[in-house]
Amino acid sequence: MGLPNLEVKKAFADIILNKLTAKTTAQISAFYGKKVKAAMDAKDFTALKDEFNKILNEFSYESVVSFKEYAFRDVYKVMLQLIGFNTYTEYQTALGRSDLCFENDRRLYICEFKVIGKADNVREKLEEAKAQIKEKKYGLRLTNKEVITLATVIVNENKDETHQAMREVAAIEEVS
Repeated sequence: MGLPNLEVKKAFADIILNKLTAKTTAQISAFYGKKVKAAMDAKDFTALKDEFNKILNEFSYESVVSFKEYAFRDVYKVMLQLIGFNTYTEYQTALGRSDLCFENDRRLYICEFKVIGKADNVREKLEEAKAQIKEKKYGLRLTNKEVITLATVIVNENKDETHQAMREVAAIEEVS
């Protein structure tokens, strides 16, 4: 007996997705990955913010409008994986858990994300993320790599009388 219709559809979808994923991965690594890695190597977090916003801009308004913090985190996790970083989320320590960690052979990056609904309190949320990183000692890790902690604020603002719709990484700063 042949495969049921649903199994045939799933098998076909898997073949298509595997082909698309291989092509997409190669394109991301070849073009986008070089820019992200260059920004990381130079510790140019303004350039990193710009590159992260390019990823965010690839999503339709309809999908991003309902994103929560975990969705933004997972988008960046997958993109960083595609360009060659080892990534993990919700890394638990004795005092708490950081949102996203990613590493290469030389550096370990630890990120705390804050997603806000209004662009007018970016600085406040950035300071809150920095304080959390310090209070929870996210950067205190047993590793031979350079540890870089990053406070990241994403604005996910909906249109109202005073603001245009906005979806962007508004700030990335290293916490010392």
